Amino acid sequence: SISLLIGTFGIISTSCAKVVYGEYIWSPLDLASHWHGPWGRCGAFFVGFCWVVAQIGTNLSANVISCSNDMVNLCPKYINIRRGAIITTVTAGWTMVPWKIISSAQSLLTFMSGLSIFLAPIAAILAADYWIVKNQKIDVPGLYRRHGRYRYNSAGTNWRAAIAFVVSLGPNLPGMAKAVNSSIKINAGIEHIWDMNYLWGFSSAFLLYVGLSKAFPAGETLLEGMIWDDSAQEGIEVGSSGDDREGNGNG
Repeated sequence: SISLLIGTFGIISTSCAKVVYGEYIWSPLDLASHWHGPWGRCGAFFVGFCWVVAQIGTNLSANVISCSNDMVNLCPKYINIRRGAIITTVTAGWTMVPWKIISSAQSLLTFMSGLSIFLAPIAAILAADYWIVKNQKIDVPGLYRRHGRYRYNSAGTNWRAAIAFVVSLGPNLPGMAKAVNSSIKINAGIEHIWDMNYLWGFSSAFLLYVGLSKAFPAGETLLEGMIWDDSAQEGIEVGSSGDDREGNGNG
């Protein structure tokens, strides 16, 4: 609801700028730069101050800390939370050239759409796995065990999810390439899938993951009921192998 409210204010502000200044101004900072006089400068100061606080708070909590934790979990032997924060900051601050991303409304929208082609299949797979495949019955302690029931194979990957992700992502890539660089020539209608990238990404990954999971079920992950702690595991498991139960017993 907060995101919807903020987005609504952005639309209203941009539309009002057209009436007052004769052009659509999508950037809050550019809009504040048109405010003159004592009251205008005071308003511009508080808008800029709120912008700085919002950017620091959002990026620290939602980007730097979360990304650092992910890298620590991936490579705990080599990366700690401090090193992860440094890597994230360098990558986000220089490698991704954020000043080019926000140089115009079109580039920002293209960047956000580019994120959606990756986020849509991930969201679809998570939703399909929890609501349809697992039927809301999961082993909560097993989610945090390296060799628990959700390891799936020796490599620790769920090939059903990997296939669904790749199939969902692939058709969106030509359109994204064309959106980023208009000089790229693609002589195929596949580029238009980009116009409905989230709809395609979510629906295709959702249906394919459910289909693969039903055709090739991972029996060790299917349960008759929810497992909240280790004491609740007796009589709940369905299709679990002896190796999986042994792995779940490791503390």
